[in-house]
Amino acid sequence: MSIRSRSGCVTCKGRHLKCDETKPTCEVCASRGVECGGYSRALRWSTKHEKLKADSRCSMQMYSGNPKKRRARLKAGPSPASSSATTQESRSDNTDWAFVSETGQSSISSNFTACDDTLPLMEFDISSEELQWSWATPAATESSNKLSAQDANLAVTPYAQETTPSFIPPALTDIPLSLIEYWFRDVCALWSQYDSDMNFNRIIATTLWSTSAAVSTSLQSMSSAYLSSKIPHMKKTSISLMLEATKAIKSELQSVKSSHELPIAPLGLLYGLFCVGTSICWLNATQLGVPFLREAKALLFRINQQRHSLSHQERGLLYIFNKSWTYCELLLSMVTDTGIFSPYNIDQIDDVSVDSHPTAHPVQPDVDDIPHPWTGVSTACSRLFTQTMTLCRDHRMSLRHGSTAKPNAVFLEEAKALEERFLDLNFAPVALMSETGDDRTPLQHLVDVAEAYRLSGLIHLYQTFPDLVNNPSTDSAWGAWEESIVPLSIRLVRLLEQLPPNSGSKMTQPLLCITASTGLRFGPMQATFEGADFPRQGLARLDQAESIEGCEMLEYIGHLIQADKDIDDLTLLVESRSEIVNARCFVMSRLEELGNVLPPGPISVAKSLVQAIWNEYDDENKIPGAVHWVDVMEKHNLRSLFG
Repeated sequence: MSIRSRSGCVTCKGRHLKCDETKPTCEVCASRGVECGGYSRALRWSTKHEKLKADSRCSMQMYSGNPKKRRARLKAGPSPASSSATTQESRSDNTDWAFVSETGQSSISSNFTACDDTLPLMEFDISSEELQWSWATPAATESSNKLSAQDANLAVTPYAQETTPSFIPPALTDIPLSLIEYWFRDVCALWSQYDSDMNFNRIIATTLWSTSAAVSTSLQSMSSAYLSSKIPHMKKTSISLMLEATKAIKSELQSVKSSHELPIAPLGLLYGLFCVGTSICWLNATQLGVPFLREAKALLFRINQQRHSLSHQERGLLYIFNKSWTYCELLLSMVTDTGIFSPYNIDQIDDVSVDSHPTAHPVQPDVDDIPHPWTGVSTACSRLFTQTMTLCRDHRMSLRHGSTAKPNAVFLEEAKALEERFLDLNFAPVALMSETGDDRTPLQHLVDVAEAYRLSGLIHLYQTFPDLVNNPSTDSAWGAWEESIVPLSIRLVRLLEQLPPNSGSKMTQPLLCITASTGLRFGPMQATFEGADFPRQGLARLDQAESIEGCEMLEYIGHLIQADKDIDDLTLLVESRSEIVNARCFVMSRLEELGNVLPPGPISVAKSLVQAIWNEYDDENKIPGAVHWVDVMEKHNLRSLFG
């Protein structure tokens, strides 16, 4: 029986024959009278952008769990080859996770030579085959917040994608390689608001995956987790890979925690924590990844404390990682108490470019210098949304438990301050920002997302604190909904309609759809027509048509005016309810579409939550606002990372 060659020539591998690996052509092919295909790599991706030489060097500073055992230097440029010997040793004995190199040998030994990768803190200028990185865009090289890879000779350009990511299972012989390739081809794009050579997620993964066990295993686990939703029999493999990634992360994390000082920046570890923390819900939608994200923030906190010792470029990289955390906190604030992260508060030191002894409180601009793959064009708006959700959840919890630790007046004062900041947001400077480089996600999509977050923040504030918009001269409990909440929710739906489901902004849309759904509430008849069933009233008036013929003239005309007003009110009511019905239909339809292009687990939870909210609204006792959507989420435990 022929044995398939895992490291032989292309021809033998294609024919499932054991190759004798003779160079330059194998004798097996010669004896069969066929042309030997040579010993090329089994996997290639975006190689047209690579210009590599023989004497590459890597000066990327990152943390290694065991520096003495893991010292390597890239010799043939980044290729999907290996993460580390540590990763290989941790594989199960009965599973072949072989990496295939072009020489037929383990790519760990063929592509790496000894070097010391433990270099000073966060010196992230990288040279690999004369690769020079610049974290500033050509248009504004003076800004520490800008990042570009346009001049880099490294394959960071994303693959052209279909509307729905492909999910062909990788060949068993090249599972790690294929999963990493799949991450770059499909997963990176659905994990980012936009995808191009400006995408920080793609740049950092391209830089670190071949030298960091934490990054390599995390990328594999993410790909497998997404594929398992399409190929159910991959579920156990996905869980195993998630475990491998966790072990790699845990090993490096223990070394970091054992050091009082942080002489080197564990970039791979930090990125791996974000990868696993935000994707574990793809395997189990109800798991929020809090243990991983907690460690990510603690690590960021330590690095931020040393920010004044960083170079100009290093601060730019730290600034981007801080924004990544901002988005994670936004997602968590929607579904859980974020107080567990308070010991590692980096909000006050996030702007690493400010003076350490400012004379005035620094004001964060409404619009960022360049778009971030998670927070988009406005990190400030993301922070406001997080603060809003934290305040709203705290208020609902205090009402539920009867707590008086924080008076309602204090809650209301904080809500007013947030409302004013939302209303003052100005996204006009975005016009000066360069395009995303992603044909599916023009800059305007990110602006629309920022505006959607602004509307969402106001919707949550007005639902939780209706006194912000209620008119004191009216006693209507429905006032805040009729005047502000429902109209804002309809506006949010209209905005979402402008964002196609295949736009990179799709990663933000589940949370925005949920927010819109919370404001799509039917008003009680009593709030519009004082105390009686209007249709029955109208019919009664028709029955009395003959009796009014005996009225005097002014009273007679009064009946005419009232009948016309009743018809107008009924028309308005029907149109209003029709608008809410149509908006509800769109929300569910959009969530259904998102379930086909995003990991479906969290989307399924989102749909269940939306339906539960509407069911509670429609069944509530004729008291507008008696049911709050946060209480519905807590009651049914319908939570996930909705982004």
